Amino acid sequence: MTNSSTERRDEPRKKLTTRLLWHVVGVSLVLLLVTIATTFWQAYPQAKQRVIAQLQEEVEDKLRANQMHLSEIETQGELLAQEFLARYKTFADDPRFVAYFDAWFEQTSPGVLRLKESFFTGTQYDQHFFRGMSVFVGPRPAPLTDELKARIVISTMVLNDMGPAWRSEVTNSHFSLPENVLALYSLDQPWGRQAAKDLIITNFSTVKSTLQKDNPARTPNWTGLYHDHSADLWTITYQRPLDYNGQHLVNASFDVSLEALTDDLSKTTVAGVESYVLNERGALIASSTLGNGLSAEANTLTPENYADPLYQKIAARLLQAPESVTQQVWDEIDDDYLVLVQKLQTPEWWYFSVYPKALIADQALYLPLVIAVMGCLLVAVVLFVVFYFVNREVSRPLTQLASMAALMNEKNYAAIAKQSAIEMRSYGEVRQVLNAFRIMAARFTQANEELEQRIEERTRDLQVANRKLDELAHLDGLTGLLNRRAFQKDVESALKETDERCYFVLADIDDFKLFNDNYGHEAGDQALIALSQLFNQVSQAHAYRYGGEEFVMLIRAEQLAEVEQRLQKLQRAITALAIEHRFSSKGSLEVLTVSFGCTGIRADDTLSTLIQRADKSLYQAKQQGGNQIVIAD
Repeated sequence: MTNSSTERRDEPRKKLTTRLLWHVVGVSLVLLLVTIATTFWQAYPQAKQRVIAQLQEEVEDKLRANQMHLSEIETQGELLAQEFLARYKTFADDPRFVAYFDAWFEQTSPGVLRLKESFFTGTQYDQHFFRGMSVFVGPRPAPLTDELKARIVISTMVLNDMGPAWRSEVTNSHFSLPENVLALYSLDQPWGRQAAKDLIITNFSTVKSTLQKDNPARTPNWTGLYHDHSADLWTITYQRPLDYNGQHLVNASFDVSLEALTDDLSKTTVAGVESYVLNERGALIASSTLGNGLSAEANTLTPENYADPLYQKIAARLLQAPESVTQQVWDEIDDDYLVLVQKLQTPEWWYFSVYPKALIADQALYLPLVIAVMGCLLVAVVLFVVFYFVNREVSRPLTQLASMAALMNEKNYAAIAKQSAIEMRSYGEVRQVLNAFRIMAARFTQANEELEQRIEERTRDLQVANRKLDELAHLDGLTGLLNRRAFQKDVESALKETDERCYFVLADIDDFKLFNDNYGHEAGDQALIALSQLFNQVSQAHAYRYGGEEFVMLIRAEQLAEVEQRLQKLQRAITALAIEHRFSSKGSLEVLTVSFGCTGIRADDTLSTLIQRADKSLYQAKQQGGNQIVIAD
């Protein structure tokens, strides 16, 4: 009987599911055939232009990342220069830096000093850890001055601090100085230890281009591609000259190796596609066709010494009018290849992407087949989605309806409301029944929630009232300071802990009775309030009104000298209030003053002995003329 009923309930659902699936299959297949036919007749004539546009976008994205990298290096150069200038202004005259230079550097040959090798391998000096640092102080006509020594040490410390942050972005970071000095950060090569002893860096165009006589505008610059023989490295360098008060201090510089610079540019992602990078002279900087790249024997590859016919055609076309070549498509330069050109802004290079025309034709013919495959996959996905929704919208709601009926019988209203809100996705009569269950359960749960909320509100109000009563019980009504009851509680806790870093202070306003008698009790109250505010500002201290014009404080400090400094600061602040008291017999200030007696809390102290010791110190302060701080032995 039960199985038969189940089969009857499933039969309409099976018919509905089958019917929906057949409808979806039929419509999807018709749409797919129409799409394939339309694409086949329309896509081929437009395929070439569409592929060109796509490839141009890919080239722009690739070059944008390269240009962003170079722009970031320029920004880093500015940061490096400003950090050096800030430290130079602060430490240029510091004699410690001359001592640092004498301790860090060693003479490796006559007139040549180098940073000790341990600064490259790793060493600790004072509070600084050095690693990856090398400095070359080469031959120079003038002797080393203290200012130059300080400048070299500052360069070393700045690079050691900032160089690691840029290690992944540049080959190395360095400062070059016009006095034939170069400080460099690199974990790979100790350039300062490898440089030739007779090297004069200002004789070469790289550093020479930053000198004031060669660069009067003081503009940062990118060098051309050159071979660093000390590091055996093809590289370009960014240099930011830094002057101060007319003096050329340093050049904040970064090397970017040719391998790092052109790695992404020369890579291709499509089989059969090649790339070239040329400079304004038509020299080949990089290419995906190169086997081992450049060699130290040839500065650059040119059309005269590199026999690549397509490269020679591209170079010849570029050299006709390089200033007019920005972003172009060269279709007629070769029968078999399409060339896309993009000019780089920094440095002045041109990037050429070479695409076989046969590959473009293959892509155009292949597109209809791709659409057909994707269409078949789409039909399969649609069928799965339809099956999923039919199962969810028909089978699951019926099961849920039975589950809710059972929960109603169990009076589990919260479960009904939760289940309905999360899982109710049906329509029609089933939805109406589920919604009725949800509304009924929500009403019951709402009543329970309102009752619980009122209980929570009453509990919070009671907690707030209790906190306010506790505060009133421990605060002085006039001054707002903690009162004597609070002091009794806190000092007993301090005595139990026997914390020797806690100090007890007893304070008394000098001749306060005379103040009240002559200025009135209202003025006395205002004076107490003003003084209480200053007592409350003492750091790491609790201040209490002990009674009348007496105050006490519990101060935490590592040493007694710290307590005395805080009390002296408080004493100055009280005097600075300048509350007039011309009737005081203490001193000649004619302002309201306070005397202090202070003592540390000892392990064997009781409240009585503690107060007696502080009171004795206070009495001594009064005897010494008031406005004094006396600390017990």
